[in-house]
Amino acid sequence: MGCKLDLALGPSYRDAHIEADLQGRLDEGKNVWAVGDVHGHLGTFRALIHRLKLNPEDRVVCLGDMIDRGPDSAGVIDYIRSNPQIICLKGNHELMAIASLQNDGNVELWQPWVERGGRSTWGSYIVRSHGDLYDAKKQFAMDAMWMDNLPNHIVLDAFRLVHAGYDPRMPLDLQGDKELLWIRNRFYDHQYPLDPNRAVVFGHSTTTTVGPDPGQVVKSQIRLSDGRPSWIALDIGAYNHVAPGLAALNLSTLQVVKQATLRSERWFDVPNCREASVGAHFGLDILRSSHRREMVSALRAKRKLKMAGVVLQEDLDDYNMDSMPRHVFVASPRLNQSPNNVWHGPGTDPSEQHLRLPGPTGFRIYRQDSAVSSIDVLHV
Repeated sequence: MGCKLDLALGPSYRDAHIEADLQGRLDEGKNVWAVGDVHGHLGTFRALIHRLKLNPEDRVVCLGDMIDRGPDSAGVIDYIRSNPQIICLKGNHELMAIASLQNDGNVELWQPWVERGGRSTWGSYIVRSHGDLYDAKKQFAMDAMWMDNLPNHIVLDAFRLVHAGYDPRMPLDLQGDKELLWIRNRFYDHQYPLDPNRAVVFGHSTTTTVGPDPGQVVKSQIRLSDGRPSWIALDIGAYNHVAPGLAALNLSTLQVVKQATLRSERWFDVPNCREASVGAHFGLDILRSSHRREMVSALRAKRKLKMAGVVLQEDLDDYNMDSMPRHVFVASPRLNQSPNNVWHGPGTDPSEQHLRLPGPTGFRIYRQDSAVSSIDVLHV
């Protein structure tokens, strides 16, 4: 049922300001949406948010497990933290990630977390910092401190929002991380309402295990006095193999909006793959392949330019400028002309053999213009 890892498990933690704000919005008829486990699928999460068509006063509550296994956990956290309309609960994967933050502020990856999806999360921080380990650790440490201060459940007039659920054997408001972030079937198999006035909305356990229909939101057959289900399971499985996606529940209307996992984020289609490829060598493979793609793109661009009659700087380097025809010029004829008919731009030492103008792609090209018998400097 509970966590069997050597983790510091905290007590119940609620945020009265968040609860009052959400309840006030519900009372005024604004939309408050609950969203199941995102697990690092940034593109799919953004697509779901777009589908919700949020008004400025609407809010979204993520039920925890924003990170791990997916391709861009660091991007998910960055997106959430920069969006004031999104509120988050702590999940068991956030709790494991926090264990990597030491008391002195240093980051030492906690191996049990790495083995349970944290490898892809750390890889995403490496990729987002372009391989700079210092920047990656600095950003992760700040995000870990933010995650550490998230509440582990939210209690409203008609709902309880929690990552995993509640233990039926204990008073609801006395339960801590062990129950709220880790419990599974002992919670959703109970045969009576745990809270007669509130429906429990949770994630953590994918609906492929909670209910019979993969990719579908599951509602308890046990009913409250007002006819609502006693619990609603929202983790439809961002990476299940049948109908992967994310789901959002409107707390006012119980309307469900779903977004299928984007094709670009279906890392789980690879046989025997346990997490996104960004986890391979902690993202360094992605950086290397990205560098190779940039080199290939540059070579293709150069090849096309040469086919179009463009002369590249490295080609000019193969010639002795003094032996070039007198009608060949570098730069613009409007600039000052040197004695050897090579035109130099302002600030250029005339004694230089070639004009050096760095371009955004890292190589310089020259185009011959037969109409004016000159070669103009181009930037590509």
